[in-house]
Amino acid sequence: MRGPNYLDIPSNSIRAKEYLSSTEIDKAAGKNRGYFPDFSVWERALPVFIIEAKAPDVQPEEGYRETSLYARHLNQKYRSNLNPCRFILSCNGQRLLVGYWDSEPELDLDVSNLVPGSNDLDLLRKFCQHRILADHAAEALAQLKFSRFYLPVSQAGGQAVVNSKKPFNSFAAELLPVLRSYFTSTSQNTDPEIYKNAYVGSDDITTYDRVLEAYLKDRITSRRGPLAENLNPTKSKEPKLSAAIGEFKSADSNEGQLQLVTGGVGTGKLLFARRFKEILQPSEQRAWTHWAFVDFNTAPASLENAEDWLCEQFVKSFSRENPNFDPYAPENLSRVFSRDLFKRRGVYAQHAKASEADAERSKAEDLSKWQEDPQKLAFGLANHFSGDRQEVVVVVMDNVDRLDLKNQLLAFQLALWFMEKSKAFILLQMRDETYERFKSQPPLDTFRTGVTFHINPPRFLDVVKRRLELCLEYLSKNTADTLQYDIGAGAKITYPNTMLGEFLKGIYLELFEHKKNISRVLQGIAGRDVRRALEMFVSILTSGHLSPETITSHGRGAGGIALPEHTILKILMRTEYRFFSDNSGFVSNIFHVDEKWVQPNNFLIPEILFWLCHNRKRQGSIGLEGYFSIQAIADELQPKGFIMDDVLAACSWLLERKLVEADHMNTTEVEFSDSIKVTASGFIHIRILCERVEYLYGVLPVTPISDKNTAAKIGSYVQRENTHHQASANQKANCVGDFAQYLEYQHRQLTAAYPAFGNEHSGASFVLSQIQSTLSHFRNPSIGHQGNLLDN
Repeated sequence: MRGPNYLDIPSNSIRAKEYLSSTEIDKAAGKNRGYFPDFSVWERALPVFIIEAKAPDVQPEEGYRETSLYARHLNQKYRSNLNPCRFILSCNGQRLLVGYWDSEPELDLDVSNLVPGSNDLDLLRKFCQHRILADHAAEALAQLKFSRFYLPVSQAGGQAVVNSKKPFNSFAAELLPVLRSYFTSTSQNTDPEIYKNAYVGSDDITTYDRVLEAYLKDRITSRRGPLAENLNPTKSKEPKLSAAIGEFKSADSNEGQLQLVTGGVGTGKLLFARRFKEILQPSEQRAWTHWAFVDFNTAPASLENAEDWLCEQFVKSFSRENPNFDPYAPENLSRVFSRDLFKRRGVYAQHAKASEADAERSKAEDLSKWQEDPQKLAFGLANHFSGDRQEVVVVVMDNVDRLDLKNQLLAFQLALWFMEKSKAFILLQMRDETYERFKSQPPLDTFRTGVTFHINPPRFLDVVKRRLELCLEYLSKNTADTLQYDIGAGAKITYPNTMLGEFLKGIYLELFEHKKNISRVLQGIAGRDVRRALEMFVSILTSGHLSPETITSHGRGAGGIALPEHTILKILMRTEYRFFSDNSGFVSNIFHVDEKWVQPNNFLIPEILFWLCHNRKRQGSIGLEGYFSIQAIADELQPKGFIMDDVLAACSWLLERKLVEADHMNTTEVEFSDSIKVTASGFIHIRILCERVEYLYGVLPVTPISDKNTAAKIGSYVQRENTHHQASANQKANCVGDFAQYLEYQHRQLTAAYPAFGNEHSGASFVLSQIQSTLSHFRNPSIGHQGNLLDN
């Protein structure tokens, strides 16, 4: 059936009987059990072909009648005259009957004659080969498809409006240098002030709320074996890593050691390694350890054949970290290559017979040649310290966790190779998922040191609080006593430099102490990536959407800074831009539509996110909790009218937006065989943001709308804000109301088109309920929000 010489139906179009629901179709004959056809063929999210296989002693006419009745049952669920389930087939291994759902068989064929080149097979192919099934599905889809979409912002200036920017607030001008230094500097991991004074140790880490914990907490912990340990650095020590390095030296073996340190991206693994080297390492141990840091962010695109690159990076870093030993100094070159010089002693002795000058020249030529060889220099340097001096070389391989899966595994092989050659103690950073999935497979199955160390990330608010303390100390010492900022129309406010600190503290309290929901949003969007969290905080402080009046009222003694939740959301969505777009901030539009999709609609992204959140505690396709293959997700959504290729494209979009993460650690696209899980940011978008008027209004300018009149209505609100530089709360709510009516209409259309679409446990129904509840609460605040399916 699947081969090109037969019906050429792709295997991913064929579904077994469990895929369809059972139905009682033959009560008149006394059959009250539920009936499932053996196979169904799906094209464009429509069942187009029903197939029944019978035993040889059962006449195929019985199966043909059953498939005809089941096809009628399916077709009745779709709109009148659509009838997607057109083709039916019954076979008992001897005879094959095939025809249309509402007629007698068109063909009655002997199975033994269905061989390539036969007339019977040719007749069967002409009747129901894959191309014919696909053409029928395309014709049916044309009756269901939303044909065209419109961008509301096109009514208000188009791309020029989307690209327009809003200047930073003038107050933040004095803060920018210090903010960049303490929050977004690319050299933070090597900045002594950061790793000494801004590090959040395990004794300072607070906990998340219950629901966020489910997404941000390391959910692989429960599967780790007894040899997996958490690192718990305090303010003055980290005994587990200290002990591991000490035991390595005491073992006195002629082998290196590879030590894995796992954790999520952005959890501060390098900052920990730097702090350990400089502060937490016991003083007696510091005397005989020599460190190097290799940053894999600078690695070649592929780590195949990257040995020379690794060695070059090691030598450069070792020279920086150990300034008292210059490997290129003449006296040190002789030490580094002492073993090679010893092997060549006979050659030099022969040269010395002619003259000592010839012998020295031969040595110099050898040293020059060896020095130019990256591998020879790196391993000579390492072996001098680990072998000749009996000390420990520690090599930190950083940002391996940011590589895609293939390169992470190649980095592991590189680390093993470097360990064997250098006899060094290697600290290799790796993502949890990579290690847990592949620890029993090559090359990770060669990891034999036993214990795997793990680092838990600090919370967003803990990191921000510590950085702010440094900012305040700096500002008190390094700014003029009085400063000025512009509040518009030529007016300026003069204020004492202490107000800068009060402003920073006020923002922090407003974000993390006073408003628990916005704190949840910030931490959820940032996820476990501390770098991203710090960027978000700086964006809030400097945004032009933070009005001068807000700061002015505080400066005049009006009490704490009043920073409404909707203002923070606006900043997160728009940052320095006047309007939201896909490139404007830290938030994504879950109503995104790509007109290249086969069946574009505004519910596909919410459907995927809802399904992943709803199933987050289930063990998925690769044995890890919450991870499901794209194929499994597409199989779930296909009966609801979502095209499998559209699901694939939507999952790639979600991956790019960091709303899901993939098992292969790629951040741009997935294939059907890949697995994904929802991130904390994905949960925040579907659970919290889509019930916020500011979010819903903010995404609408660039949300494709299939109804031209609705797009024009929304466009008029955008145009009004563009002209008057702001929109009132009522205007935003009215605009969202128009969008809600449009979604309700689209929901009705899709429900009529696809029988399984929009049940109460669907993403489409969920977001509609969220929006309706939000609008009801806005218009009548006494109406509370209902319980939520995703809070369980």
